[in-house]
Amino acid sequence: MKGALTVGVRAGIILAVFAILFAILGLTPSLSWIPEIPLLTIAGLVPIALLMVTGYRTWKSSGLIRMGVIAGATAGAVGGCMGGVAYVVFGKSAVNVVVGLIVGVAAGAALAAVGAMVGARRPRSPSSEN
Repeated sequence: MKGALTVGVRAGIILAVFAILFAILGLTPSLSWIPEIPLLTIAGLVPIALLMVTGYRTWKSSGLIRMGVIAGATAGAVGGCMGGVAYVVFGKSAVNVVVGLIVGVAAGAALAAVGAMVGARRPRSPSSEN
């Protein structure tokens, strides 16, 4: 459990930095020249990939899908909460913090579960079986 939380917090910090960066790029009026479609595409695909990889890597180290889910939920909570805070800084409602936290936990758990299940379908290497 401790390992899953550590991995989740690390991935969550990366996700939080990414969320803050994209909040700045997407919400700053002087940066409105940035095309919205590529920005939204990247802002959606990178967190999905990060959360799936978090689940996969946690499964690979623990052999348990539930540990991947815990790591993903933790990462999603940290990233979603910080994304909500970034929205509040730009004058949006404080409800964004709560929504970011809830959606982050749910999406993080679901996407990390997919990543862990992908890992579980692959045979583990002999070096990881101690």
